[in-house]
Amino acid sequence: MTYAAAERTALYRLFDAADQLLYIGITYKPEARWKAHAATKSWWPNVARKSMEWHDTRPLAEAAEVAAIKAELPVHNVDDSPIAPRPRTLDPDEMTASELKVNLTAASKRANAGEVIRIVDSTRERKGRAAVVPVDLGELIQQVGGVDSAVAILKAHVATE
Repeated sequence: MTYAAAERTALYRLFDAADQLLYIGITYKPEARWKAHAATKSWWPNVARKSMEWHDTRPLAEAAEVAAIKAELPVHNVDDSPIAPRPRTLDPDEMTASELKVNLTAASKRANAGEVIRIVDSTRERKGRAAVVPVDLGELIQQVGGVDSAVAILKAHVATE
């Protein structure tokens, strides 16, 4: 979702029952953002209290967010945190979904050249989620009945070697 940089933006803090700071973030729509956190963040059930402060523009909120994360050291922030473990470095054959969106043309060229590109999530572990494959490989996968069939055939082939 794209918003204008001039739109009012909330800086929010999430705390647990012991008032430990769990997370700092920014959003235009706090309720929608918290709903997204509830669906994707394992620590969400620990949230007992929320606070918000509104900034006149997104850039002002972003600057306040970075400063707050560095000063207050929330437990679950990764970006801009001096204490959070960094996500592992991507292998040459990997991209995050956000990188794929920005570099779709380059990824297509790599796939057309025969390269398989693994799409990984943005977590520290970089779990595989999908792949961009050459067209010929994609067509073969469809011909044998889909991904599950192709995997079974390949596993059987590899086991006999």
